[in-house]
Amino acid sequence: MTWTQRLRLFGGIVAVLALTAVLTLVFNQRQAQALSTTGQVVSAQASVGAAYGGVVTNTEAGDGDEVKKGQTLFTVNSPDLQRDLSQGLKVTSTDAFDVDTKTSTVTYKALSDGRLSDVKAQTGGFVQNGANLATITSDGSQYALADFVLSPRDYERIVKGAAVSLRLPDDRTVEGTVQSVSVTTENGQAKTRVTVASDSLKDPKIAELTHPGTPVAATLSLRDDGPLAGPTDGLRSFLIKIGLK
Repeated sequence: MTWTQRLRLFGGIVAVLALTAVLTLVFNQRQAQALSTTGQVVSAQASVGAAYGGVVTNTEAGDGDEVKKGQTLFTVNSPDLQRDLSQGLKVTSTDAFDVDTKTSTVTYKALSDGRLSDVKAQTGGFVQNGANLATITSDGSQYALADFVLSPRDYERIVKGAAVSLRLPDDRTVEGTVQSVSVTTENGQAKTRVTVASDSLKDPKIAELTHPGTPVAATLSLRDDGPLAGPTDGLRSFLIKIGLK
C-alpha cells in the first residue's frame, strides 16, 4: 500500500468518525428535547373595574389606545355613589379612580402603562357595579405559555432556566428560558405547562408577532442524563467554537 493510499484510507476513517460523532450529537440532542402540543404569547393584564356603576358621561380612551399610568379613562355619574354620600358614608379617591362628591361622579384611571382593549364603557351607556370597563395589557411584559405531554421520566429532566426555542407564526425562532413549571398527571403522563421568559418577545421590532394569544411552537431542552452526555456537550461546544453550530 502506497503512502497516498494510506493517507486516503486515514482520511476516510477520520471522515467516518466525524460523521458518526455529528450524527450521535444530533441523536442525543433530539433525545433531550420535547416539542409542545400548544403554546401562546401571554402578557400581564389588569382590569379597569367599576367600583361604582352608573351612566358613562365621558370616555377619554378607546380600544387599541396606548395609555399611561394615572391617565383618566372614563367618567361615570353614579346614583349609587350619590346614595352612599347622602347616608354619610365617606368615599375617597384612590389610585384607581377619583371621586367628585359634589357631582357624584367617579373618574376611572389607568393603573399601569399599556394598551387598552375590551372596552365596555361607552359614552351614554350604563355600567353595573363591579363591571369590567376595560383591560390594560402592560407594555414589555410578554412571555410564553407552552403545554407538553411528557413521560414521568422526561418531566424529571426539566430544569429551571433550561433553554427553550419559540417558533413564531412567520417561522422566526426566538430563544427563552424555563421560568416555572406546573403539572397534572393523567393516564401515566405528565401534562406539563411551562412558563417561558424571553426578552426577545418584548422586542418592539417584532411587536406585530407577539400580541397576547399569538400561537407559538416551543422546543424544550431537557437535562441530558445519557451515557454520552459529557462527550456530547464537549462536541457541541467545539462545533460552536468553530462556527459549525
